[in-house]
Amino acid sequence: MENLDQNMIFNDPSMKEIFDSFVVETREIFENLDIDLVELENKSSDKDLLNKVFRAFHTIKGTSGFLGLEKMTAVTHRCEDILNKLRKDEIQLNDKIMTALLSAFDSMKALLKVIESTFTEEYDVSAPVRELENLFVNERVAAIPAEEVTNSNKKNKSGKTSKKGRTSTKKTEPEVIELPSENKEPEQVKNRIDTIMSQKTADNTIRVDVERLDNLVNIVSELVLGRNRLTQIHQDASLQYEGTKLVKDLSEATRQIDIMTTELQLAVMKTRMVKIGKVFNRFPRLIRDLCKETQKDIELVIKGEDTELDKTLIEEINDPLVHLVRNSVDHGLENPSERINKGKNPKGTITLSAEHEGNNIIISVEDDGKGINPDFIKAKAISKGLLTQARADELSLTEVFNLIFIPGFSTAEQVTNVSGRGVGMDVVKTNVTKLRGIINIDSTVGKGTKVVIKLPLTLAIIQGLLVKINAETIVIPLNSVLEVIRVTKNQIYTINRKEVIKIRESVIPLIDISGILYREESIEEKKWQYVVVVGLAEKTFGIKVDSLLGQKEVVIKSLGAYLGNIEGIAGSTIMGDGKVVVILDLAEIINKINV
Repeated sequence: MENLDQNMIFNDPSMKEIFDSFVVETREIFENLDIDLVELENKSSDKDLLNKVFRAFHTIKGTSGFLGLEKMTAVTHRCEDILNKLRKDEIQLNDKIMTALLSAFDSMKALLKVIESTFTEEYDVSAPVRELENLFVNERVAAIPAEEVTNSNKKNKSGKTSKKGRTSTKKTEPEVIELPSENKEPEQVKNRIDTIMSQKTADNTIRVDVERLDNLVNIVSELVLGRNRLTQIHQDASLQYEGTKLVKDLSEATRQIDIMTTELQLAVMKTRMVKIGKVFNRFPRLIRDLCKETQKDIELVIKGEDTELDKTLIEEINDPLVHLVRNSVDHGLENPSERINKGKNPKGTITLSAEHEGNNIIISVEDDGKGINPDFIKAKAISKGLLTQARADELSLTEVFNLIFIPGFSTAEQVTNVSGRGVGMDVVKTNVTKLRGIINIDSTVGKGTKVVIKLPLTLAIIQGLLVKINAETIVIPLNSVLEVIRVTKNQIYTINRKEVIKIRESVIPLIDISGILYREESIEEKKWQYVVVVGLAEKTFGIKVDSLLGQKEVVIKSLGAYLGNIEGIAGSTIMGDGKVVVILDLAEIINKINV
């Protein structure tokens, strides 16, 4: 095919399947190249890695050529030419070549997005192609030793030489890739073997449309509700017909359904799980570019890249992590000379890690930089009019660190391409809040800063804490619950006409949900008050509840188009007895009352 035939793709199912496979497989190759290209810069002598990168470009060139994608073929072909010369040791990898390869790679990623969305190649790749062509010629000439030039002059059949003694030639086009000698495995055979092996591996997996998985999750959600209903019926029957064969059989059936539903739920949820390495693997390239921009030497350490979480969370967590890493590079880590003066290693370290903790995933970004100076943060906030000196003196260390999440707050002295625009940490807070997560900052001046994000593994089926508020059953998402305490009336204080309690060294504001959901304050006099302490993003507050009913797995259901969005309510769920109860939207409650 000379070019991409849209009609053939739309009308021919087999061609549509080939095109879709090309897009998916190329995107997977790009994910690996993101890491391998940056690693190649530090391990230019690693022949296995170089061959791996070469084969990746070769694979893309072959499939794009078959589909008639001329621009994609042209870029990959020029990258292949450079990489082939590197493999033969005819040129040496340097910063100029690496930058050109990365630039071409960026163009390929942008071009793939255009191809996927428009079925055309309406994207200009002439600049990276031209740059690679120029590099191929210039680097090739520069890499020829003087001895070879002399020998080639002697052996030149025409006898024509340039004024400087070099053989004159008009050949500037990249040479055709030569086959290895007979003693070595031919490249075509090797590529064919790799293709066959990859096909065997692919036979063990299938690609499923996300929409189908979403439908499957919805069915399992309904099954969970059915399981809860069956459990409730079993409990009621046990009280009425205790000791009978009917109850015994029902108990066995209920137990079996409970076990199988739980296993099915875990299996279905696992199909939506994606390794967080899919996000983490983008950061070596980001660090490489930021190092060149800021003139800093930084090592990125990645831990727990095999940790899995829901696909929807993967899509949302990328931006917050980018902002955190950029802040660590710009604000956290010092210049090499400054680090040497402090007795530190001139190379700074940023550690990106992830791990499971119960039904949550913990993601942290840590650096060994200068840390956050709380006095500087308070002074900056006062100068911007965000708080008074009196209020600043009352803040705890955690509350001082949380000031950086205020919209528009920035400690940068000047705006740069890396940071200083006052939007970074605000974006982090907004995204983490949307995902019902918690964010904490721990920093020591002179030693470094660690930002920890705690997220639920999935947003569809959650563990909930059932409580009574104003005679109504309410569900509080358990992943946001930090602790449950009981306080006396004397332990509740008032500051600026707002109720607060003191837990250890922290002052926690209290929220009366009755005033938000039912437009009336709770006036019942009680000797004891239960308080559910919850955390969301960087904030911690307490919710006053009348009683605790226990923990239960619940399915979040929309309130529907008729009710629409109700302030403070994330959705509803159906209990085992058929009763509908609401689930609190903690993020909206925080925004509403401005805790």
